Amino acid sequence: MGTKQIVTVKFFFLSVIMALLCHHQSEAQAPIPNPGDCFSSIKKVKGCVDAVKAATKGDFKGLGKDCCHAINGLVHHCFLILFPGQPYIALRVKDACYIN
Repeated sequence: MGTKQIVTVKFFFLSVIMALLCHHQSEAQAPIPNPGDCFSSIKKVKGCVDAVKAATKGDFKGLGKDCCHAINGLVHHCFLILFPGQPYIALRVKDACYIN
């Protein structure tokens, strides 16, 4: 086998490996949830919607046990929907829930 053929075979195998990795990654991505689904779990808990609104302003007092349970059950993408433009709030809310 010549040098050109070896390079071609290596390129082929590298291309196959990259294609498999890229395909696998796209399958692993979770579907983006519907905003209604994100809000439905916290709407079921009395006062949780107001507590989440207050949490965006730094007031974490209203985050009770049931509300925190609903918040911690949300998928990651829901935090981007609930707190648009404020990615750090999700961490603060989860920390406040952990402390409560």
